[in-house]
Amino acid sequence: EPIRQIALSEEKITQFLAARPALDALLAKAPASAAAPDPRLLKALNDAARKDGFADYADYETVAINIVWILTGIDPLNKKYVGVPALTKLEVVNLLSDKSLSPKQHKLLLEALHMQMLSAAPVKYAANVPLVVKFYDKLLAADAKD
Repeated sequence: EPIRQIALSEEKITQFLAARPALDALLAKAPASAAAPDPRLLKALNDAARKDGFADYADYETVAINIVWILTGIDPLNKKYVGVPALTKLEVVNLLSDKSLSPKQHKLLLEALHMQMLSAAPVKYAANVPLVVKFYDKLLAADAKD
């Protein structure tokens, strides 16, 4: 299912970077097997997101998904946006040439890449691309801390 794309701003990306450590810490403490979200956890997530300017945790998640969507289309070698389909095709080529994986691993990864291709809608807000590229190093540094 394609993501709901929104227009990003420098402010939203800065808020995302500020909110992420606290939200990640809360999520790290949450049990992974919970069928329904714990109301106390949801309240804590909403409060933490609001602290950094989001309406609630869902608002933060929407921004996060849009940022990750653009990041997924950035070629890490030259930090230029080439799009999700182009990078996914490159990943498939690399995956098919990787002899260290079992046939089952190949199949699972190919299925995941296929799903990524199916959800690869064009970027609706072209201005999001240069914004995410501008913050590329900071966004990756935040990922590296996880």
